[in-house]
Amino acid sequence: MGRHGSSEEELTSQSSGPASPAAERAPYLRQQGGTGDLMPAVVHGGTLGRWFEELCRIDVPSLAGACRTNGSALQAKALPDRGGVYAFWWTGPVEVLTSSHCNRLLELPGPGGRPVLLKLEDDWLGLSTGLPLPLYIGKNSSNISKRVGQHLRLADKRMLPLGQGAAKQPRPTTSCQLRAGVEHLFPREPDTRSLILKNVGLSFVVLHGDDHAANRFYLEDLAVGLMRPPLNVDIER
Repeated sequence: MGRHGSSEEELTSQSSGPASPAAERAPYLRQQGGTGDLMPAVVHGGTLGRWFEELCRIDVPSLAGACRTNGSALQAKALPDRGGVYAFWWTGPVEVLTSSHCNRLLELPGPGGRPVLLKLEDDWLGLSTGLPLPLYIGKNSSNISKRVGQHLRLADKRMLPLGQGAAKQPRPTTSCQLRAGVEHLFPREPDTRSLILKNVGLSFVVLHGDDHAANRFYLEDLAVGLMRPPLNVDIER
């Protein structure tokens, strides 16, 4: 299994074995009214575990390596321009997360609008392992590179106001979860762009297009459940 999540389809098309169920149904669907061009999305249950293992292998140890020299934008073709599932990792020193500059209290709106306070303790983050720590996991159907750029908002040295405390602050867009989460962790850091580029890495599994829609959904859910990334956490309303 390669990193592009398409080897099974390629092997099927190149082999002389029996056609896949979708291939066998296509002529019938065309006869029944023109839906033969609509390839159904299926779940590759036996490969979800393998894709999860691939997601745990960091492709970009430091995001600075995928950016232009001044850090204001991603380099062209540094990341896939195809869809898939991705994970941001804290790859820098653990001491940065344990310092007094790191805010590990997170207040979220809960049921009925009441505040719910979470504490990102050492066990939750897995600090004792000495390994990279998963921060956020997401998915995208068509372009991982573009989606990562939306998360990072590299045009800004800092995105949110300084010193906002435990309450989760409104984001300027709905697409910058990683940047907003790191700025919540470091509310007094004026240059979170440099902090992220130096200390955050990325992994990804390419699962492109509509035919992988269900696979992306289940792989993201599996990874969130097993990795427990703090910037994904949400509260029931």
